[in-house]
Amino acid sequence: MGTIPIFEEWVYPIAPPPARPRTKPMQVLALGMSRSGTESLRRALIMLGYDHVYHGFDMSESRPMQWKQWALLGRRKFGLTGTSHKGDPRISREDFDEILGHSEAVTDQPCSIFASELIKAYPEAKVILNHRDVDAWYESITALILPHARGFWYHVLPWFQADMYWAVQYTVHCFNMHFYGSLERNGKWVYEQHSATIKGSVEPERLLVWRVQDGWEPLCRFLDKPIPAEEFPAGNTLDTTNQRYDKNMVQVAIIAVRNFAIFAVLTGIGVAYFAGLLRRSA
Repeated sequence: MGTIPIFEEWVYPIAPPPARPRTKPMQVLALGMSRSGTESLRRALIMLGYDHVYHGFDMSESRPMQWKQWALLGRRKFGLTGTSHKGDPRISREDFDEILGHSEAVTDQPCSIFASELIKAYPEAKVILNHRDVDAWYESITALILPHARGFWYHVLPWFQADMYWAVQYTVHCFNMHFYGSLERNGKWVYEQHSATIKGSVEPERLLVWRVQDGWEPLCRFLDKPIPAEEFPAGNTLDTTNQRYDKNMVQVAIIAVRNFAIFAVLTGIGVAYFAGLLRRSA
């Protein structure tokens, strides 16, 4: 799906989100990729007292949805064409605070896609690189993402509802660009490059490299927090992730289907009318 500026301004407008001036510092940037313990870590950070912990679900669960804001940041980071990564990386703390101003911590995409920019924007924040075996990660992320990026849901319905349009724009201009145009083809080496970039750009005392199976002890020691009595929280399975995403997007998909049906009926009426004119003039 390409971009048509006049459509974006007039057909796919999204109300600006409420202002979120930062009243408390950003403290934790958990910048490992999706399907590497991001939801489990989000729950753990909440249990440790961080408020709010921004996660990828915030994009679809916020009102208004936040696909547009991240899609536009993706265009700035990567540029609009190809996979050349010729965008403008100068995304500021103020730009992020427009979305994250209420958050003390972040995890999951889209924040992981902007890891380098976030590390520079919030130098006071500690950084966690949550990771897992690359083959297990690849199997999980492709099973989650690829089914959503094909077919009628992805290629047709977004033209008929603004939130769905911007969700696809986020996928095209942010998520896909992070993987140089193809998660399926480039996922594994981009995952490893992502980890290496974070390790190489953060001072050792500011960085924790962590896996879910490491549990509370290294996490709490790094964050200078007491270890909770509760077990370390579980994350989302593939099924629960899909169910949570679909619960939000199905609501806007219903609107898109309605709009598509109206368009199809009106198109059919128009075609029949002009066909009748042609027959009468023949």
